[in-house]
Amino acid sequence: MRSGNALAKRLFASYPEYKVEHLRPDGCKHGAITTELQKVVGESNGLFTLEEAGTSLEGRRISLLMCGKGQTRILFWSQMHGDESTATLALMDIFRFLSRNRSLDDLLTRTTLCFLPMLNPDGAERVQRHSAAGIDIDRDARSLSTPEARILRQLQRKFKPQFGFNLHDQELSGVGPTPDVAALALLAPADHAKRKDSAVRNRAKQVAAYIAASLTPFAAGHVATYDDAYEPRAFGDNMQAWGTSTVLIESGHWPNDPEKNFVRQLNFVALLGAISAIATRSYRKVRMEHYTNLKKNGKRIYDIVVHGVTLQHESGWKERADIGLTIDPRLNRSSHFNQRPVVTVREIGDLSGFGSLREVDGKGAIINSNTIVPDQILPLQELLDRTHTSLG
Repeated sequence: MRSGNALAKRLFASYPEYKVEHLRPDGCKHGAITTELQKVVGESNGLFTLEEAGTSLEGRRISLLMCGKGQTRILFWSQMHGDESTATLALMDIFRFLSRNRSLDDLLTRTTLCFLPMLNPDGAERVQRHSAAGIDIDRDARSLSTPEARILRQLQRKFKPQFGFNLHDQELSGVGPTPDVAALALLAPADHAKRKDSAVRNRAKQVAAYIAASLTPFAAGHVATYDDAYEPRAFGDNMQAWGTSTVLIESGHWPNDPEKNFVRQLNFVALLGAISAIATRSYRKVRMEHYTNLKKNGKRIYDIVVHGVTLQHESGWKERADIGLTIDPRLNRSSHFNQRPVVTVREIGDLSGFGSLREVDGKGAIINSNTIVPDQILPLQELLDRTHTSLG
């Protein structure tokens, strides 16, 4: 695994050269991605080809980008949930890397790469999970009722990829029972209800193990596994059953990084490293324990924790307490994290064993217990004003 870690370190260090700075989560819409893909092809000296895989329910072009000429075929699809843009942005960075840095050119003689960078452009336009028809595309692999799902299935049938990467964002999660934030969660999905390992799934587990091991220098203790319950309607589970060794990568979070730039960088390193490992078959040499020993996603974490306020009751009772807050993206569509987000009070009490993306020191603040209760929704600034604190 030394060579894999060496490659990962080079990729991590060089990332700022290839990051497409002008693309950010709030601008990851169909028009911006289409323009960037056209630019990528124009600057690639023939490395990439771009075509239309089909159109969304509302007629938006679903782009298919391809490169390489090898026998090992790898399929990547991103943003089938329209509000999950981290991996899409990382793919844009990867395209720039492949165009400008030909150090992996020999790998492209062994692999053919096929990318669907934005499978749900209608959802992306609305910044919503579901399609324009309100259907979760990732629960449409069996019925294929949506045009977007049919495009992905038809491409899988035509391209016959040996490997696939299903790229998502996940809700705020910790790593197992710890307070550590999950930066990424990996999963080699089950291909049937009994969840036994097939040769196809084992290959996916080996690739996931390679990714987990390669990210150790940057995110040790911050990589988890996603729930492996079999979902017969999901694309990852079905891709596995259709013969494509599929790895789910769920982009998580990182402290003090609301735009998830660090997680985007981890995707860049993980995916380019995985391409190399598949091309050279070096993933076969990685111990499976790097994947199987990962802890599952946990829940001992909040977006914000206000520590040490004094909570008082009209009876005269008075004690110190912490306040755990979450930020629901659905309630903050027009807000940025550093402006005036709305928060939900999730827990009040001793949160010393919980982690958070941001911490607030509330010592010295006195709050009447009647004015703050679990499940209460209020502007963050209102709470900060009442505790005489600021968000550091």
